[in-house]
Amino acid sequence: MLGTILRKVASAAGVEISRKRDDFLLHLYDQEDAIRKPYFNIGSGSFWHPRWTNVDFVSDHYSGVQRDVVHHDLMSLAPLPIQTSAAKVIYTSHTIEHIKEAAVAKLFEEAYRCLIPGGILRVTTGPDADTDYAAMMRGDANWFYWDTWYHSPGTYERQYKGPADMVPLEERWLDHVASALAPNNLAPSRKFAAAEIREVINSMSKEEALDYFTGLCSFDPSRPHNHISWWNAAKIERFMRDAGFQTVYRSGYGQSASPVMRNSRLFDSTHTQMSVYVEAVR
Repeated sequence: MLGTILRKVASAAGVEISRKRDDFLLHLYDQEDAIRKPYFNIGSGSFWHPRWTNVDFVSDHYSGVQRDVVHHDLMSLAPLPIQTSAAKVIYTSHTIEHIKEAAVAKLFEEAYRCLIPGGILRVTTGPDADTDYAAMMRGDANWFYWDTWYHSPGTYERQYKGPADMVPLEERWLDHVASALAPNNLAPSRKFAAAEIREVINSMSKEEALDYFTGLCSFDPSRPHNHISWWNAAKIERFMRDAGFQTVYRSGYGQSASPVMRNSRLFDSTHTQMSVYVEAVR
């Protein structure tokens, strides 16, 4: 019963949960890993694996989903709860878009501190700001497929209750970029209608518009699911290099340099169409 509930909650967040216990692929891990658990999932959500340590922001919003999680608030800019040179892999999926740039910079700096030489930081996030923006500019409403579950009863708190395709495309795009500013979001903040969004887009470059909208957003601990920063591969790579990583490269779905993260039943399973994947080696 609990497993069914968790799968439904995870599905609402765009995450697939496998029912097969052998998906853990324990043969890929050393015996020592069972004791040290040197694999860390930051912003783990419903993820669980016996060789991994989960680190996440514990809140009522995620109640009933998180399991065996170490609480950590990335927005506090405090050090990660990981010892120096103790991690073989640090993975974070669809987390950095929910925190501000300063917190992402700190996260990457901490990942560099915590990883062993040769250790891997893998970052996946979505939407990819480049492909999302391009879809809006070409009028590709089908691209914004995930909006259909935004308006399902009991998912996220939204004002609009009608069909998702009735929401203007500009507002659907803004919901991906700076959620609190979209008219259908209940966060107490300024709202931008489609005409206002288009006016900003027409008067600025892509990155200027993205910075403008996300600059009006702040982290709301009661709504940790809101998007408040934008990312593409180039921006992630720049932040990684600024954190000290020299080997940085764009990856792809299921293409990690680490064998343990090629298990797509556990990794890279969130909104694969609109996600971007980047890795860095310590």
